Amino acid sequence: MLTRMARLLVVKATAGMDAPERCAQAFTGALATWDFSGESGSQTFTAVKTTAPGVTAGSAMRSSGLTAVSGLNSINASNWATASARDSAKYFALSVIAPAGCQLTVTSVAIDARASSSGPTMAQLSTSADTYAQTATVSTAVSSTPVLSATGGTVELRIYGYAASASTGTMRLQNTLAISGSVE
Repeated sequence: MLTRMARLLVVKATAGMDAPERCAQAFTGALATWDFSGESGSQTFTAVKTTAPGVTAGSAMRSSGLTAVSGLNSINASNWATASARDSAKYFALSVIAPAGCQLTVTSVAIDARASSSGPTMAQLSTSADTYAQTATVSTAVSSTPVLSATGGTVELRIYGYAASASTGTMRLQNTLAISGSVE
């Protein structure tokens, strides 16, 4: 039989066992940024420039379905889909990873994408949170900030270009790219 003091210690020790784990690095704002200044355009990847506390981010890179093309201050590619629908094998990709014990919610992405005169006239942003089903429109002529909702421990984002008038047409990500949201 446990004494009253022993019972209190057992209750106190087990009280937090069912409580959900709290994120120690909660944050709202820019989760990660990439800066393409000084890049050749044909580089294999561009490393992340800044991240929120505890957040890890992968490099911005093009899929193997695209062809690297020079274009100062960007990551640039040709061989975009000429069809009026995106090709699931042709995209730029980047990812963000939450700190241990936390979840990410991505809410928007500031993108400066530009297409050549024969490059993609349409572009979409999708995420791994729903196996790239949800899309947000990305401009290929001016900077845009597509809004979306994606939650997870790791979120990969893909920017698809399509409706190019020629496979030699290019689309590039230039200047900076920023993923915003929260860590909870």
